[in-house]
Amino acid sequence: MAVKEYNLDQPMDKLIDLAVKKFGEVEFQKVAVGDISIEVLQIKNMQQYIDKLMDQTRTGKKVSLPLWAKIWPSGVVLGVSLSRFPLAEGSRVLEIGAGAAVTGLVMATRGFDTTIADPDADSVLFSRINALKNGLEDKVSNVRSDFTESLGDPFDCVVACEMLYDESTFDVLADFLNDSLVAGESGEVFLSLDLKRAARGFFEQSNEHFNIMKSAAKYKDQDSGNEKDVSLFRFKRK
Repeated sequence: MAVKEYNLDQPMDKLIDLAVKKFGEVEFQKVAVGDISIEVLQIKNMQQYIDKLMDQTRTGKKVSLPLWAKIWPSGVVLGVSLSRFPLAEGSRVLEIGAGAAVTGLVMATRGFDTTIADPDADSVLFSRINALKNGLEDKVSNVRSDFTESLGDPFDCVVACEMLYDESTFDVLADFLNDSLVAGESGEVFLSLDLKRAARGFFEQSNEHFNIMKSAAKYKDQDSGNEKDVSLFRFKRK
């Protein structure tokens, strides 16, 4: 069953009540992204909520895991990279498939007008709460989008973390990026993803419109303490 749209034009405490009603206890977690510190709403008892969903599958119900709620390391790495990237003053930023919206919140903290978009209504609810919690409501717009239609005027910068997990969406995403970015050399796209994600079809299609530069960055896994790599991609128009 599709999640209904939430009325986001409510005070933060009312929005948190909506989150608690569906997910149980929630809490804010401080996330250090370079020199920027943000607070991100998290489901407190995630495993308990997942177990509840698994019980529903036994009755034949289709469930969707709240993967958008996770603070992905690749999103933090991208946020650190962009926390000091020299975007032009007045640039408009779009984060797609935002989930916890770490990168979008970082860009808004830097003073850029930022649209945070995700196809999941629950994700949009959480990202709105995060914008309010961090005092960024004047810089952030939170919208639900499946990336099949334009979000208005093109953006100067588009960012995304771990968007390339569903091969059936690659064509849509490639076209959306091309349509959503301003024309000319000033527009840029920044993506981050786990090294295990190949997504060759997406990059082949995107290569028709963009020069694509790839680099790698390291982060320390909190569980194992080991260093791991994240792939970072920068798109510039041809």
